[in-house]
Amino acid sequence: MNGGPESASAVDGLELGAWGAGRRRHGLVALPVAVSTLVGRERERGEVAELLGEGRLVTLTGAGGCGKTRLALEVAGDVAAGFAAGACWVDLAGAGEADTVAAALAEAVGVREQPGRGLVDTLLEQLRAWHGLVVLDNCEHLVEACAALVAGLLRSCPQVRVLATSRTPLAVEGETAWEVAPLSVPEAHAGSAREVGRAEAARLFELRARQVRPDFALSDDNAAAAAEICRRLDGIPLAVELAAARVRVLSPAQIAAGLSDRFGLLTGGVRGAPVRQQTLEASVAWSFGLLSDAERLALARLSVFAGSFTLDAAAEVVGDIDCGTPVIDLLAGLVDQSLVQTIDDTEEVRYRLLETIRVYARQRLCVLDDPARVRERHLDVALRRAARAGVALNGPEPQAWQARLTAEVEDLRAAMAWAVESGRPAAALDIAEPTFAFWFERGLHSEMLRRLHAAVELPAAGDVERARGLTTAALLALAGDDCRASHRVADRAVALGRATELDAHLVRALTYRAAAGFRSGCATSEEVEADAEEAITLARELGDDKTLARALVLTGELAMGGRTLVRGRELLAEAADVCDRAGLTYQLASALALSSLGLGFAGDLDTARAHARRALELVRRFERPGVAAWARTGLAVADLVQGDGRAAREHLAEAVTAARRSGLATFELTASRWVAVAAHRVGDASVARAGGEAVLRTARERGSRFDEAGGEWVLGAVALAEDRRDDARAHLARSRQLSVDPCYPFALGRALLGLAHLAETDGDPDDAWELAHEGLAVLADHGDRVGTAEVLETVAGLAVARDHSDEALRLLAAAERFRDEAGIVRFPLAARWAARHVAAAQAALDQEDAEACWADGTGLSLNEAVAYARRGRGERARPESGWGSLTPAEHDLVRLVPQGCTNAEIGARLFMSVNTVKKHLSHVYAKLDVDGRADLAAEVARRDL
Repeated sequence: MNGGPESASAVDGLELGAWGAGRRRHGLVALPVAVSTLVGRERERGEVAELLGEGRLVTLTGAGGCGKTRLALEVAGDVAAGFAAGACWVDLAGAGEADTVAAALAEAVGVREQPGRGLVDTLLEQLRAWHGLVVLDNCEHLVEACAALVAGLLRSCPQVRVLATSRTPLAVEGETAWEVAPLSVPEAHAGSAREVGRAEAARLFELRARQVRPDFALSDDNAAAAAEICRRLDGIPLAVELAAARVRVLSPAQIAAGLSDRFGLLTGGVRGAPVRQQTLEASVAWSFGLLSDAERLALARLSVFAGSFTLDAAAEVVGDIDCGTPVIDLLAGLVDQSLVQTIDDTEEVRYRLLETIRVYARQRLCVLDDPARVRERHLDVALRRAARAGVALNGPEPQAWQARLTAEVEDLRAAMAWAVESGRPAAALDIAEPTFAFWFERGLHSEMLRRLHAAVELPAAGDVERARGLTTAALLALAGDDCRASHRVADRAVALGRATELDAHLVRALTYRAAAGFRSGCATSEEVEADAEEAITLARELGDDKTLARALVLTGELAMGGRTLVRGRELLAEAADVCDRAGLTYQLASALALSSLGLGFAGDLDTARAHARRALELVRRFERPGVAAWARTGLAVADLVQGDGRAAREHLAEAVTAARRSGLATFELTASRWVAVAAHRVGDASVARAGGEAVLRTARERGSRFDEAGGEWVLGAVALAEDRRDDARAHLARSRQLSVDPCYPFALGRALLGLAHLAETDGDPDDAWELAHEGLAVLADHGDRVGTAEVLETVAGLAVARDHSDEALRLLAAAERFRDEAGIVRFPLAARWAARHVAAAQAALDQEDAEACWADGTGLSLNEAVAYARRGRGERARPESGWGSLTPAEHDLVRLVPQGCTNAEIGARLFMSVNTVKKHLSHVYAKLDVDGRADLAAEVARRDL
């Protein structure tokens, strides 16, 4: 056989360098001298030496170039002194015939054949009392002859121990086969020279690169490229050394880029090494040549797997080979010959090909079989896997399938790529849709978006495929916080869903359009609610629990953020019931986590915590970092409103970590916004300001009007606390403008509250009164009881200034009762305001009257106090017509009309939709009794507004 087996002249190639004339003497025989430094392998040397102490035959197995020879040499040197005769090295690189094995050993130990006796018998006789270590290097091409000789040595020579290297075990009784793994490679996140240099493969790369270019060193500039080289070469020493040799003429970045043609690039080994060690391709070809025809075909077919695979999957892809050998036996043979690696799994053994083996085998597939036919089999495996995963991922115990999909993610990618390449959009969607939660929770939304768009843009994609693909794409864009793009895609998906009567997809498309329209501001509140209600109605009609649960969870979240907390709680409670009934664990955890956020501001803190903790307990069973981020935020909100800022910030730190782990921008932005809110609430202005600015910047970049409104409010609230009045006014006014339609009650109500405080201190009590009552209406109608209590106290303070101290004390007492019952604590600035209001109201009344009013107030529930405050507004309410009847938003709008702005331009300036602008204009025309834009512009000019 040409090419010769593995020689110790290199690591397994280069690692030893060329053999010199020198020999290390141990007893009567010698070991070769290595002329280069061994990198790593400290643990391996110790383990193999220990095995040699426990047994008499240890065979080092592994793929070509993995370092078997070099490790054997080091171990032999480590243990040789423990043998009276030392260690005997037998290089079988040049042994071409079976009967030359015994001759090579005889020559190494100085035994001569005796006339009339066979050489093997002579060897066994003369070594019977010999106390030494025999190292047989490169046995795989003569494995039967080596096995027979070793078996004889073990039977007849009790003091002889054998250390062998072979790509396949010798299968001799008493053998311990020890697989030589590749060197450790840099972690995926490693980027600095220090991080990359911790890996053995990277240290080997650097050391060998210096041998051809002495000034080379790992640096932060080249570390990433070096890490990529090591990872893509699987840490195989031979491959890494061949790559390092190219540093003479190429940069690490150029080498990494050239690995797509690794067999053309990685040539030029050490002179004197066997031909198979001088190029990477020759090394792999040597191993391939040792296989049977059936094994070659099986390995070629297995090359379509991009990652690890199971025995069942291998059987489906390899199929029938006309050799009479079952696939399990073919696979076992490939494992024995170190061409397929095994991975121990908790449930079943998995298999994988090193990338270099895969690349070579895939090239051979083009010669030995029809690659398209084999890839079709691989696609069929992926389709069946995805269908089963879709059921399991939504069940009560999804952990096993999450782990399986994690192991098979590269094959899912490869299968989807082939589906697109072969013009089968439906097949790509049949993989993407059932496994969506897996990709979603791992932050791989951008990748999946690209794959979905590639599928739906195929000529073979009809309306059904486009409806399916665009529906899922809308959610992926939403998860990435590209809200405007999500709204556009969802709009198309809704139209296609109606046209194709794919009702389940239409439900999803409607909910995604509602969510994207809400967050981006591309839809009005009326449009958002219409989509949400249609989705729920249609989902109920379908009678599918999974579809209904999804719709209820998402529309419940929207209701909490925009309509009312009560409606949101109702929808999420129903979602939880449906999920419990249907065993939909993921949706159940989502419903509980989301409801915990709303329950905190509704003042139901015990239930909020219970829901958040149950959600966390559910997600501990499987990897759902996004849901964990929501639940942690729910716990933080409960802590925050009870005044435990330290606990709140700890929960939020965990929420941010979980959100980042999810890789989904929407989770991270939400968690970061609450970090800023918490910092403001506990008086940490610098953190709140920095957080608010970061949220605002990110929200604007991603088109999330919802988060932009929240960020503006945080910055306005911080500026107000620091008495930076102009900044506060600008941010709060902006938050107010952004929050009108669609309505974001949390930000709108609090922005109005802040503006009321500014108006009061500006000496404009009437405007302050109107703003405070607007804020009260927003927060009370929304069901935000924590915010309602705060604004009631502000209304009370303004009532004192209007000489209604009795009313003020009743409102203050009612708010205090609510806080006491719910365990809610005021944040520092609100506490100072409330104390001032109480003192002023009490000072305006005699003690008896003050105590009576306070007692009256403690008898009011929060809802009764709100009704009382609204009745007290009385004649101070805005008139129904005339300039005084215009709302602040309408005032802003009419100032733009004389400038000739179109409805679209007004909407862009005031952050309103065109429909909202039209509605506001019609209200203005009616209130001012004008006929149109021209009359309105003239009236504005006359008043010099």
